[in-house]
Amino acid sequence: MPADPTAVALEAPVIPLSVLDVATVPAGGAAGEALLDVVHAAQAADRAGYRRFWVADPTNAPRRASSSPAVLLAHLAALTRHIRVGSGGAPLAHRAPLTIAERFAVLQLLHGGRTDLAVGHDHLAPCHSPTLPPRLVGELAGFLHDNWPPGQTSTPPEPPRLFVVGGSEHRALVAAARGLPFVFAGPPGPAARPAAVASYRAEFTPGPHGPDRPRLIASVHILCAETDAEAERLALRIGAARVHAAHGWAASARPPTAARARHLTEEHLARLRLVRGSPDTVAAEVADVAAALDADEVMVVPYDLTGTERARTLRLLAEAAIGTSAHAGHRACDLGGRAGGFRRSGPAGPQSVGQ
Repeated sequence: MPADPTAVALEAPVIPLSVLDVATVPAGGAAGEALLDVVHAAQAADRAGYRRFWVADPTNAPRRASSSPAVLLAHLAALTRHIRVGSGGAPLAHRAPLTIAERFAVLQLLHGGRTDLAVGHDHLAPCHSPTLPPRLVGELAGFLHDNWPPGQTSTPPEPPRLFVVGGSEHRALVAAARGLPFVFAGPPGPAARPAAVASYRAEFTPGPHGPDRPRLIASVHILCAETDAEAERLALRIGAARVHAAHGWAASARPPTAARARHLTEEHLARLRLVRGSPDTVAAEVADVAAALDADEVMVVPYDLTGTERARTLRLLAEAAIGTSAHAGHRACDLGGRAGGFRRSGPAGPQSVGQ
């Protein structure tokens, strides 16, 4: 498959940054407002130079606005210029591979070849199908590349790029067996290398529809503010709102004590391994995640509730990563451009994830 046209030859390969938006409808909010927030975040990511902007595919997940990712992605692609758009985990157990392939082939034709397609699920959604059938992944890859039914007229010259997303060793092994890039949605944090990542690298076999070596994207939840103290305040406020909504306390006649609510909020943030702080703090910790997993790319998941807040997080991280204002023109947003930032060891040359 051709190299990513946004790849830039530097002294050493760098770690590109991408975005996953889970399109959460806040408690008391409306789905229409949540969708506008996704648009706002996508446009901010496009201006800042992020490589990809994916939306979660929330089959059976509560309070998600992106229930029809292909429709939403068509809208996002029409309102952005450079960034690749994609679905962060199409559930093959719920949708026929041919249907998914047809929708994303049309997106690819309409929007200049900027479409990605990941199969699996993100770790925030309930997984009612614990396995990802390799046969269905193979069918989908075949439809996207060279096995369309007779009479199919929507075949793009270059098919959408295909990924496998998940946090389990099973999904990692499916990606490895099919020779596809793997998006690890653990969430990892700067901790020991998970078994799924090790298995993916060890068992990877190049295939006809993917890269010639293992390609890993690590996902990490982030919240970025002007200072560490402000980011911590925002994280606790947003975390408390999410915990209250999850427990239904807003409508409860017996709300928890302040101490219990604080404990559950801190427990929630620790379980999520939320990276929060000033731009330099977040950029350094995201680089630590990339280094710990030896990742080819990092996909950040903004924790903020509104589109304006998510745009702030993405803008601040981009400015720290590329060392300049995101409004100074379109530049690739990656950790290698940050002064003192993480630069992947290895030979110089273009770095392309997912081919």
